[in-house]
Amino acid sequence: MFNLSPRKQLSAAVLLASGLAAGNAVAQLEEVIVTAQKREQSLQDTPIAITAFDQAAIEAQRITNVKDLALFAPNMQIAESPSGTSGATISIRGAQTINPAITWEPAVGMYLDGVFLGKNLGGIFEIAELERVEVLRGPQGTLYGKNTVGGAINLITRQPEREFGGQVDLSMGNEGYQEGRIRLDTGELGPFRASAAYLKAERDGFYDNVDLDPTMGQNPFVNPRSSDEFNDLDNEVFRLDAVLELTDNFSARYSYDYSDREQRPSKGQLTDVNEFLFELNGAGFLAPLLDLYTVPESKNADKISNDWSLYENAETDGHALFLDWNAGDWGFMGDVTLKSITAYRQLDYNDAVDIDGSPMDLFHSGRDIDYDQFSQEFQLLGSTDHLNYVLGLYYFEEEADVLNPITFFGLFGVPTDANEYGLDNDSIAVFGQADWNPASLERLTLSLGLRYTEENRDQYIFHPNTSTGGVGAFDEQDDDTWDNISGTFVAAWDLTDDINLYGRVAQGWKSGGFNGEAPDAASFLEGYDEEEVISYEAGMKSRFADDRLQLNVAAFYNEIDDMQVSVFLEGSGGAASNVQNAGKATFQGFEVELAWQLLDALRLSANYGYLDGEYDEFIENGVNVKNDKDLPYAPENTASIMLDWAVGNWGWGNLDLHVDWNFNDEYLPYIEPSQNATSQIDSYDILNASLILSEVAIGSNMSMQFGIWGKNITDEEYRQNTIPFGLWTISYYGAPATYGFDARLNF
Repeated sequence: MFNLSPRKQLSAAVLLASGLAAGNAVAQLEEVIVTAQKREQSLQDTPIAITAFDQAAIEAQRITNVKDLALFAPNMQIAESPSGTSGATISIRGAQTINPAITWEPAVGMYLDGVFLGKNLGGIFEIAELERVEVLRGPQGTLYGKNTVGGAINLITRQPEREFGGQVDLSMGNEGYQEGRIRLDTGELGPFRASAAYLKAERDGFYDNVDLDPTMGQNPFVNPRSSDEFNDLDNEVFRLDAVLELTDNFSARYSYDYSDREQRPSKGQLTDVNEFLFELNGAGFLAPLLDLYTVPESKNADKISNDWSLYENAETDGHALFLDWNAGDWGFMGDVTLKSITAYRQLDYNDAVDIDGSPMDLFHSGRDIDYDQFSQEFQLLGSTDHLNYVLGLYYFEEEADVLNPITFFGLFGVPTDANEYGLDNDSIAVFGQADWNPASLERLTLSLGLRYTEENRDQYIFHPNTSTGGVGAFDEQDDDTWDNISGTFVAAWDLTDDINLYGRVAQGWKSGGFNGEAPDAASFLEGYDEEEVISYEAGMKSRFADDRLQLNVAAFYNEIDDMQVSVFLEGSGGAASNVQNAGKATFQGFEVELAWQLLDALRLSANYGYLDGEYDEFIENGVNVKNDKDLPYAPENTASIMLDWAVGNWGWGNLDLHVDWNFNDEYLPYIEPSQNATSQIDSYDILNASLILSEVAIGSNMSMQFGIWGKNITDEEYRQNTIPFGLWTISYYGAPATYGFDARLNF
């Protein structure tokens, strides 16, 4: 079991409950509405394991991007990918993609207002106007399609208000943190209304980059520092949203979002040097020089020295057009609504990072990525007295080109390898799901869904191998097509008006592909096969004590065939990874989510997740080595506790206190035990809090809100991931204690 001590980023599980709107304590838990099944439903009536966050929870917990959701739902992991702050490593119930390479597919799908975000690289970006977040756990292959073998995260933004108004937010905090945010709603101008939001945030780096030579000038390989800090913040976000309601039955909505993150890379702290491997590679004299920069893995160092840690920039923008037509009664098809979602998104990403944890040029690399995606989805939603259904057609295409210069042992004058790779993929799917409530059994609902997907993948790779004089250079291109049918069956029974039981069988799927980072032509051409998942889940959603207590429970058993695992290729001359198929794996566990209105002004929320995973088969070179491999990003226990207290409601304002504690059990980030020997992540816990004074009237149509907040207020030092090169290991850490003050003007 786990150790109890404090934990992370503002509040875990408003779980499924609540809209404890700041300063508006209620005696009962409020109903939460979700759109997890493409239509509005009560959370308690939706037979899927879901954790939902409403706007009040988002504000109290300061959720601004997907990273802030880390551990707010049971059996979920979210961490910044090694060496960067914009890539997300997301794991739900053990399904994950470790390396967010642009050529690989995520195991957890992210959606912004229903638009699939194709890659996890660049997935950590600020969203100016979040209204609701839904975390769906378990395969979502029917309604969401490929790349949802672990689950899906829905980010839903605020639509333009019908009345003129807006708000201005100013925030200040430690480490020079400053943020300004403004939102303006036009209100209804005939059939038209719109909103615009802008955010600008800056913060100094959490850690210093210093000039350091412990040999006092005797080491000829020491270079000047590349920058003065790590993990700083310079972020700009803009969002435009416009709605045109041409008739009572037809509306069009256009949204544009833009995010620009310009900052120094993460601090890569040297935590291990393997002198034996240095000797084996004929560079034994370097080991003691490098070892002078080693810092114990248990300490998150305030400063280190790097010579190639230059920049990390991620610029994303997206356009989306939503058409919604209430088509009325179509006879035997019932009341019908037609929807269209058309979207185009672009990512420009570039970085230059130091991955040896020292001011010696042992290894540095960079990426210059240009990525574009286009998607089109049509939905037909129908409803009769006893049937709700959705039919859909989906098309998705993406293109990417990557320049990936890598310099290994540049201190000896080894030239840079200017590697290149890219993709041109497309997929098409047709899907449908129906929920049938028999007239003779009103408490029973049976759901059946199917989805057919065909995916075409075309990739190229070019490795000039300049560092070897061209020896082993290769230039390859390949393409292939995969298809799949995934289904879902659910039986839900309303035991009482307040207790709902369900059983669910669902499939998930990820297509095969090619290794864009492959160190040789054979690895690229061999590629990897498709991954298939079948999940068995039983759950209960319930409310007791006159809607003051909510208890939701889910137990699951997932069988994975041809599980795609990321294999870090230490000693390959770079920071490369390949995907290979592990064979078969099983994950099982359970989740408990609780929300309890203890008093009219006091609410307790908690969640707990248990996960047990194992390889049933892992074939390597014709041998089953399942007992010699580790399961990455699969902690056995996760837990959260949250307290919301409406301290007081007065004529001049409302005061609300929020405190949350989150626990993450130890886990392993790689499949190879030899790499995990220097990379195991120890258990950690984080405590967060906020105090908000709201509804402070300053005029007939204006009010103020003030808040103080802290994240990781006990300043827990915890490692989140590593890069084990074999010769050395560098580590990346979670953010230290941050705190600040907010002020808002509502008008």
